[in-house]
Amino acid sequence: MYNYKNSKSNIINILKSTTPIESKDLIPSDQEFTYENGISCWVSAIFVDMKNSSGLFKTKDEKLARLLRAFTSEIITIFQDFDQYNQIGIRGDCVYAIYSTPQKADIHNVFEIAVRINTFMKMLNALLAENKYSTIGVGIGLGCDNELIIKAGRSGTGINDKIWIGKAVVDASNLSSIANRYGYEKIAMNSCFYTNLMNKYKKHLDWFTKVPKSNHFGETFYQCNIIESSFNEWIKGGMKNGY
Repeated sequence: MYNYKNSKSNIINILKSTTPIESKDLIPSDQEFTYENGISCWVSAIFVDMKNSSGLFKTKDEKLARLLRAFTSEIITIFQDFDQYNQIGIRGDCVYAIYSTPQKADIHNVFEIAVRINTFMKMLNALLAENKYSTIGVGIGLGCDNELIIKAGRSGTGINDKIWIGKAVVDASNLSSIANRYGYEKIAMNSCFYTNLMNKYKKHLDWFTKVPKSNHFGETFYQCNIIESSFNEWIKGGMKNGY
């Protein structure tokens, strides 16, 4: 039974403890995290949020189950194209990945993942329509920040997880929920992600749009709707070559 008197002591001990923080280039293995320390490093996150899923989820049938399995399995496979991921997961109708990105080139790789997913959705929807399934839309959110990462949970229970303190994960999640809604483009990114991306894409500024802060997102963000041309041409050609 929950002992509220012991709980008071536990809370006071945690609040009065010290939390040594170490800076790292890459997110370390889980073994390096304790319930006392913290790790600081550059992180980028990508969230892929399914749009209008509440209507789909009202139908509890095997056809929907197959659609969701196809969607999540292939998004996860694309996430794994860049091997600096630390965490890949599913939150309801959202699939996400968190990467170590100490270099700008790493952020470029995460962006290319987003573009690939944006193009993949064209293929998925074509196959869904061909097989008489409902088509779906997604919003893709990208965030970058120097995060403080801690291990949280209850020692001895085996119940724990990392908490990401910063704007990379939070912004990516929030931006995925508004991308491809309210008239916004399908890919949205926070200012930190955009700034670090521009050393590669500065000749293509017209591909991106700056969006001032609004009721949908409390800060300036940037949006685009870029696709992989060769992948898209294969889709438009009927997806037949090699199959």
